[in-house]
Amino acid sequence: MRSRPCASLVWLVAVWVLPSVADAADTWPGFRGHGDSHADARDLPTSWELRGRRPGQWSIRLPGYGQSSPVVWKDKIFVTAVSGDEKEHLHVLAVNLEDGRVLWRREFSASQRVPDSDTVSRGAPTPVADAQRLYVVFESGDAVALDHAGQVLWQRSFVNDYGPIQGPHGYASSPVLVDDLVVLQVIHAGPSYVLALDQATGQTRWKSEHPSHTAWSTPAVAAHGSHKVVIVSSSGSVRAFDARQGLPLWSFTDVSGNSTASPTLAGRWLIIGASSEPGGGGRLASAAPPTGSVALRFGDDRSQPPEAVWSSPKISAGYASPCVVDRWVYFVSRAGVLQCVELESGKLLWQHRLPGEAWASPVVAGDRLAIFCKSGPVVMLRAGPTLEILGESQISTTDIVYGVAAVDGCWIVRSGRGLIRITP
Repeated sequence: MRSRPCASLVWLVAVWVLPSVADAADTWPGFRGHGDSHADARDLPTSWELRGRRPGQWSIRLPGYGQSSPVVWKDKIFVTAVSGDEKEHLHVLAVNLEDGRVLWRREFSASQRVPDSDTVSRGAPTPVADAQRLYVVFESGDAVALDHAGQVLWQRSFVNDYGPIQGPHGYASSPVLVDDLVVLQVIHAGPSYVLALDQATGQTRWKSEHPSHTAWSTPAVAAHGSHKVVIVSSSGSVRAFDARQGLPLWSFTDVSGNSTASPTLAGRWLIIGASSEPGGGGRLASAAPPTGSVALRFGDDRSQPPEAVWSSPKISAGYASPCVVDRWVYFVSRAGVLQCVELESGKLLWQHRLPGEAWASPVVAGDRLAIFCKSGPVVMLRAGPTLEILGESQISTTDIVYGVAAVDGCWIVRSGRGLIRITP
């Protein structure tokens, strides 16, 4: 079921893709780059062999463990990790893009401590950068802003202010930037909310309540002109909030299994990846049958929430978020099956079993699609209505591959304990 938007705010709902935080090919500023998994980078390797030392290729070990993706701002890579028996140590590092040297490292103490294990988030939220600052969030409820030289500008704990994170698997949502705000979705088994912090001071600008759900996804930001909308996807619902004041605009609840994959915007389309596979999570308490993935489309009437154009339990998104290339949508299931779906109709065009599961979201570079699998295999495909594999490679790692960044001439790959740069 869908609720009506607030009457005083209906003119804010028009949705188009938000302009990138930075359009240069030498930045990958946040989770999924600019939030849609599309890279501006040129000359990315299609296949490779990581044998011996090649110019520009390097691999380094990081302190502790992290599930966050790397972010890149020009000559610096920013990455986070946690360590300690209760994940009490929070690490932020800046690494030189060219040679892998650690430029600076900062450590903070966790506000909320949880015994470390493979079943809870471990340094999961991905930071986000702009030209002035790096904004970092940890599952301990700590948020920090630093400048690019590593100086701490502000620090605060939203669990100290609003209560601890509850639930068996922790917190993993990444921050997003909207105008002069840092926006977080803090949706868990306890009192949940969407929170906007002032980028310069870290002070709360608005806080909007949200039902207690399961959500490890990251918000999407939609815009039309100067008006922006924050869209959050959590188990059993998709909700939109006015980015300026945090007022709720609309909700869509004909969905389940959507606790992990982040929403994807493409023009008027909003794609919600969901899983109907065992272990997919996010099932409604009513035990309603799973919907699978859903495509919503915004119409010309901006006073209305988007309409559901299609949904299918056969189209499944696992940990990786879906991505859109031209007229096609790509999903990776928890079992490691890549599916190509027609955007307009939801028709399944083809599916291909990958060499393994993929927890990192695919990356789109031009007409190419890169899938980095959990245990190291990498598959490059040409986007289109037929399956065309361009190359297959392997990353040597004993850890899980969690995230990838793409900037001119190289891939930056994040594993649990390491960081790797791959060049042609």
